[in-house]
Amino acid sequence: MSEIRVGIIGAGGIARGYHVRSYLRCPNARIVAACDVNPSALGELVQLTGPLDTYADYRALLARDDLDLVSICTTNNMHHPIAMAAIERGIDIYCEKPLALTLAQAREMLSAANAAGIKTGINFSHRRTPAARLAKEILDSGALGPVHYASALYAAGSVSYGIRPITWRNVKELAGYGGMGDMGSHIIDMLLWLVDADITAVTAMTRILVPERPERESGQPVRVTTEDQGMMLMALSNNATAYVVGSYAFTGRGYDQRIEIYGAQGGLMYDQQHPFELQVFMPEQHLQRYTRIVTGGTADRPYHTILVPERHQGIVEGQAWMQTTLMDFVQAYESEPFSFSPGFAEGVRVQEALEAASLAEARQAWVQLPS
Repeated sequence: MSEIRVGIIGAGGIARGYHVRSYLRCPNARIVAACDVNPSALGELVQLTGPLDTYADYRALLARDDLDLVSICTTNNMHHPIAMAAIERGIDIYCEKPLALTLAQAREMLSAANAAGIKTGINFSHRRTPAARLAKEILDSGALGPVHYASALYAAGSVSYGIRPITWRNVKELAGYGGMGDMGSHIIDMLLWLVDADITAVTAMTRILVPERPERESGQPVRVTTEDQGMMLMALSNNATAYVVGSYAFTGRGYDQRIEIYGAQGGLMYDQQHPFELQVFMPEQHLQRYTRIVTGGTADRPYHTILVPERHQGIVEGQAWMQTTLMDFVQAYESEPFSFSPGFAEGVRVQEALEAASLAEARQAWVQLPS
């Protein structure tokens, strides 16, 4: 394997806690440079990586002649300009979600990357959860029959949520969306990946539950311009319907990611808080392939709980950590032809849903996709 030389743009929590740690677990990846306007964040990142070149301006980092790949870990408003600059330099990209502020930006990023032959990935990281991979296997097998309905939510909530200082995620010009785009983008991608379908129509409702938040330093109130919670009702291309929630306001739930999918012959219930098990109801010939850890089949407990098989657990032998979506991207990086999902195309698909939801709420109507 040849070495993949990586630059990190944005040194915040997601860069340090996910991107850097994932690259460090890949023997053929070497982080050579990082960029952030905050010297303290850069310092914390360098503590993880060891000495490397640091920059305050992403354009200076991209001007290097030894970069193969960049991770874009900035505020959402910077994804588009950084990606377009990287594409112009012929540098491959792994980007945080959502892909951009607007659908037009996302489409431009995808079109430019395709035209330049750029390898792309987007950090819809929860596809790697072991129980989600098992759910995908079961759905792809046809064990549930034609899918009729799905509900999916990704939410967080704390009793202190209402008094927290404002962050960039509460500012539309920086984030684009709040709970519906931040949490919701993950769960929209998860749902469409699991059921292998597209959205054909959507309607939506959002709420700003805390209209003002204090500025961290001064304590002065600042207006919130992104939603705390969003709900979407969808029609899917497989004739199913779906209900999706992205929220910051599920008090006491912590990070709460759940998906239920029901078909003509069975159903499944996924809960990320239980990443190595799945609740299922399906024909015995499919059920017998898996290890039951809780037996159902009764009127008061119709669903069985099955164990995620080792092939989907993603635990690296001899290590205490699991494979990540970014590590999958690195493994696929030198494949010919390069094939990886989720990439910019999946990012555009989610951006289409978010923008259609905003339009649907403004019109108080259904919006047809693709728009």
